[in-house]
Amino acid sequence: MKKRFVFFAVVLIQFCIYGQSERKNLSLNDAIELGIKNNQEIKSAVENISAAKGKFWSGISLPQPELGISYEYVPVNNSLKNFGERSVEISQSFEFPSNYFLKANKFIKGEEIAVNELTFTQRKVISKIKTGYYKVLAKQNQLKYAAENLEISEDFYKKAEIKYAVGVGSNLEKLTAKVQFTEVLNNLETVKNELTNANSEFIFALGLDTKSDNSGYELVDSLVFVDHQLTLENLLQSLEVTNAEIIAAGLNNDVASVEKSLAWSSLLPNFNLAYFKQTLGADNGFYGASFGVSVPLWFFMDQRGKILEADANQSISESEFQLTKNEIALMVKNAFINHENNMKQVRLYLNEILPLAEEIYRTAERSYDAGELTYIEYLQAKQTLISSRNNYINALYNHYQSDFILEELTGQNNFDKTELEN
Repeated sequence: MKKRFVFFAVVLIQFCIYGQSERKNLSLNDAIELGIKNNQEIKSAVENISAAKGKFWSGISLPQPELGISYEYVPVNNSLKNFGERSVEISQSFEFPSNYFLKANKFIKGEEIAVNELTFTQRKVISKIKTGYYKVLAKQNQLKYAAENLEISEDFYKKAEIKYAVGVGSNLEKLTAKVQFTEVLNNLETVKNELTNANSEFIFALGLDTKSDNSGYELVDSLVFVDHQLTLENLLQSLEVTNAEIIAAGLNNDVASVEKSLAWSSLLPNFNLAYFKQTLGADNGFYGASFGVSVPLWFFMDQRGKILEADANQSISESEFQLTKNEIALMVKNAFINHENNMKQVRLYLNEILPLAEEIYRTAERSYDAGELTYIEYLQAKQTLISSRNNYINALYNHYQSDFILEELTGQNNFDKTELEN
């Protein structure tokens, strides 16, 4: 009977929170797919890739050719048609050929940076969705425990009133039961609000409009513990090929190296080719051609400045690359320590604290029903169990959260999420 009442209470509470009776099933994988589809940052990152591709073609393009016509030897006070010489010219300038290969390499790196930025953005979004998904599950479990606690508190408050009315209970016991019932009722409202907030955060992570009623999802995955082993050595070894920030820093360093090569290439000459079609008087059977080469006469100022700047930028990018690797490695080490500590906490609750708290509660319940314990003593046993359950849920959520942080940092899944599904 009690279990049916608790189930009804939890369903009623959730109905009040979400304001609807029909809800769509949503697995974690479905949530990730939906969030990636709706996220605006990801959409922008995809467009940045298209922009990078556009920069490639515009960056390696030749300058626009020039077309000109000139009239010469025109007598004063005469129109241009009385020219002595007319020339139609088309000319094309271009840089030293190797520059175009260097520019192409630079813009290819730029496209790789844009692709990596998309991967990095997706990782962040997925981490937020996972965190939001399991936070909602955690609050739903805590809501269930709060509803059970309310039922127990109300039951004993009524019993305390009856015992006091027939003269076998004290006023202190009745007042204590009332205070406890009020506190539990307030705690239930607090958990309801926390669940509502967690759901709003989750809906935002999915990229849905939080102003509308988009909370009608039934999360079908479970908040359960799946023991798995990670090694710090394996996580650190793969960072340079899996961490998006390290990859980005490496690509930026490659771009700086290309920029340095381009700066040195500025010492090489540019070229200009031109073709002329000429008319002299009535004879238009003349043509001409020209070939020009630029001379870096002022290299000690212009090109020298570019080379010094590019050399300094490459040194900076190398330092930033190494700094990024060191920072990410430190973050992974700290996250791994936190992850291992959370694993120990969850194991401790599962193997020791929860079984012991449940045994204490069952023993206290039987003793109280037999009249061997006072309500205060029973209350302490009940509070111990409820506190242990809530702390276990918090520890389990922290365990998930630390896993998601490691996944975001390492750029890879640390364990198979399908093992967590019912």
